[in-house]
Amino acid sequence: MTLTPINAVEKEQGLSGFNYVKFASDFFRPYIQSYLVNFSELKVAMKKGDINMSLEEYISVAILTSIVVFFCMSLSLSVIILIITSNIFMSIFLSILGAIFFSALIFGFFYIYPGIRRDDRKKKIDGLVPYATLYLTTISGGGTPPIAMFRALAKFNEYGEISKEANKIVEEVDVLGIDILNALKNAAERTPSQQLMELLWGMRTVEISGGDLRFYLREKAKTAISQYQMMLKVLQHKLSMIVEIYLTVVMIGSILYMVLTAIMGSMGGADMAGFIVGSQMVVVFLAIPVVSAGVILLIKGITPETN
Repeated sequence: MTLTPINAVEKEQGLSGFNYVKFASDFFRPYIQSYLVNFSELKVAMKKGDINMSLEEYISVAILTSIVVFFCMSLSLSVIILIITSNIFMSIFLSILGAIFFSALIFGFFYIYPGIRRDDRKKKIDGLVPYATLYLTTISGGGTPPIAMFRALAKFNEYGEISKEANKIVEEVDVLGIDILNALKNAAERTPSQQLMELLWGMRTVEISGGDLRFYLREKAKTAISQYQMMLKVLQHKLSMIVEIYLTVVMIGSILYMVLTAIMGSMGGADMAGFIVGSQMVVVFLAIPVVSAGVILLIKGITPETN
């Protein structure tokens, strides 16, 4: 089970005798109950993002953290601004504005974090579904029951988030006593991956109808591999386009800028030369690294996750 930063804080503070999550939930529960219906999408994102907190607890932690940030930032900013301006009214006004901004920023981060977690898990699962399907096909011979397949799949950490989902299915069946059909249904509803959801629903349907599970998995594996190959072709085209744009705009453009500004600097005198040198340093030491880092993050974002 994934331990998110919020879960880690909860665990650490629980061990030290003070449960931050429980304190926030107990304090804000009476005030937020009527507003929880407005966060239904956030609840779904938390479920698919594997955040093991109730919606009530999560919103309470977000509010309490935002309030703590507000008071800490207002105090520190007021001191800093007062030292700089020596104007107490300006320091109070600007510190309150700054504190509101940072507390709103923190609450906004709490709001979008489940979606980030969900999308990250979806990417990881989608990149491994073809391999996991092939593995299930391999071990499905001889009438192997689905729960035995998921027990075997749960033991392989190489399948990442899929292994975790398989482990949850096993825990529901072995620990909670839920039958395999309902366990598959629960897993299909909580996974952020459309491909894995279709695979689990299909296995459940085959089990209900008494069909050939091995045949279904074999056909599903063929489809998953074909889709994965098509995705790789599209990815190859995107990467080629990104590299071409990067080389044309960033590298060649930077070289042309250096050449043109060097010519302009030689014609504009000492004052112009100083400005040109400064702009060239900004391009070399700031613009190019920032754009390059952005390109790297873009490539990482569109590349499927594999182990």
